Amino acid sequence: MKILFKSIRSGKRRAAITDLNNIARKMIDAAIDKQVKPALIKSHEMVVADWKHKPGFASKKHIQFDSIAISVYPTGKHKDIWIFVDQGTKAHKIAAKNAPNLVFPWGGPGSYVSKTLAKPARTVRGGGYVKNPTMQFRKQVQHPGIQAREFTKEIAEDINPDFKKFIENTFRQIARKVEE
Repeated sequence: MKILFKSIRSGKRRAAITDLNNIARKMIDAAIDKQVKPALIKSHEMVVADWKHKPGFASKKHIQFDSIAISVYPTGKHKDIWIFVDQGTKAHKIAAKNAPNLVFPWGGPGSYVSKTLAKPARTVRGGGYVKNPTMQFRKQVQHPGIQAREFTKEIAEDINPDFKKFIENTFRQIARKVEE
């Protein structure tokens, strides 16, 4: 069995190979910041486009020796609304605080039609509404909780194939840069 070695004569190539980790890291960082982060944030913003109390979004990249990931998280005054709708809530009691009663439309269990679709994660025209509502006046209610809509998970699943191709293309660009 023979092993062939090729001598690297060019000082520029030799320097590039010894600094390959930094070159790759910088190119991956730049590519993610320029293309992937804006696309992910835009996908999240499209979900809340028609929300009255919409959160903002920010992202963070996580580059390890064995993985590359980007997390998007809600920001701003209304970030909790995203968390409640995206991840859901448990059943809980709600009591009137600044008025004698809570006042709300009620049509029975399952009567609420949401404004935002989970699959695919997006906003549809019109607002959320209650079918056949009657106005209710209560001092306290047992809220059944919010079913998790899992927007973040759906967006990640939608974007993952393109993200993998993007990373593979970035690695090809790194290889070409080292060959220059």
